[in-house]
Amino acid sequence: MARTGRGTRYHDSGMALPRKRYGIDVFPIEHEGQPLFVVRDAEGVIDDGIGLPLIVGLVWDLLDGRRAATDIQDFIAEHARGVKIPSEAIERIVRQLDEIYLLDTDRLQARRREIREEFGRAVLRPARFAGKGGYASEATELEKELERYYAGDFGAGHPDRGAHAPLRGALAPHIDFHRGGSCYTHAYRRIAEAQPADVYLVLGVAHASPEPPFIPTIKSYDTPLGAADIDRDFVEALLKRTKRAGLDHELTHRTEHSAEFQAVFLRHARRQTSAFTFVPVLCSAFERHCGEKSPSTAAIIEDYIGALRETITGCGRTVCIIGGVDLAHVGPRFGDRVAVDERLIERMTEGDKKSLAAIAAGDPEGFWASVMDEGNWRKVCGLSAIYTTLRLLEGARGELLRYTYAPDPAGGLVSFAAAAFS
Repeated sequence: MARTGRGTRYHDSGMALPRKRYGIDVFPIEHEGQPLFVVRDAEGVIDDGIGLPLIVGLVWDLLDGRRAATDIQDFIAEHARGVKIPSEAIERIVRQLDEIYLLDTDRLQARRREIREEFGRAVLRPARFAGKGGYASEATELEKELERYYAGDFGAGHPDRGAHAPLRGALAPHIDFHRGGSCYTHAYRRIAEAQPADVYLVLGVAHASPEPPFIPTIKSYDTPLGAADIDRDFVEALLKRTKRAGLDHELTHRTEHSAEFQAVFLRHARRQTSAFTFVPVLCSAFERHCGEKSPSTAAIIEDYIGALRETITGCGRTVCIIGGVDLAHVGPRFGDRVAVDERLIERMTEGDKKSLAAIAAGDPEGFWASVMDEGNWRKVCGLSAIYTTLRLLEGARGELLRYTYAPDPAGGLVSFAAAAFS
């Protein structure tokens, strides 16, 4: 592992520079006419949205743990019409990158240990995105914000608080509220109007994609509207059945928004009814275990779904299952070498229609095939969570409530939907 120190002079020694940190999302944007690289860190070591000047992003991308400062000099000169960056400037950039935890150094590992210890001591999983562009951090303002989504042109309208028929489950987006808030309301109006469930099992997406297919937690989720309290009995029964599988990756919950956004809307939808408990389980990429084949062919996935089903059946309470999911992610921002135009929109929506038809039919295998038969070119990030939701809702009747899509600021499209199951 690379070490850094203010006394190290890479340009004098010819030493290899530290390796860049992998597993983070770096993409180009233009801000006020200037090109930048934006960093998003699903691990949460740094705050999302940090911007790097073009030259800093370029140096970072070249740090493979083998190149020295002179190697980077030569590479840039060869590909940038002879521009030669002083070695001292490269070293300065490297130190700056280490300061913000973008290099694989002892400093990064020390910060990771601090984060694990802090999270381990916490009783509540904090509302990470409150007041940071995600949603309002103060309860009154958040209430107003959510009410605006219900009342807006594309919202579902305010719920009728009278008790209606039970609801077995729902799908809601996990895109940010600014782009998808109105779509959330179509799922959460149904949840608010249904007979209250005792337990809400939320299947979110582990965007950091750790190896275990499922990542549970024993922590409640805090929100500005009050905590969504974990159902300890349910979780302990699940952990017993699964031999605590995935719990060693519980830290993934710390920065994941897909379950947090459901906790916020759920607290709002249930604020005038009896108490409930909350069980967030994040779903990682199933393809690691089954490839393009059905997840039912992978014992590690099938056994966990069986344990979830047994825990639901055996808990002696009513359980509503919520999938916090988005659909397609297409365009240059997501690695596609195509323009965002009507042709791309048509291709994306046609693929989404096939997937949504399988969802409405309650057909998990048909849904999986609708994505994988196309090689998952749409990059459906809710793939694993939707499949699991449909498996657990076997026999339920689905209803598509709303489907739409929104632009990604860096050049792309994200589609999402709301559905209900009875």
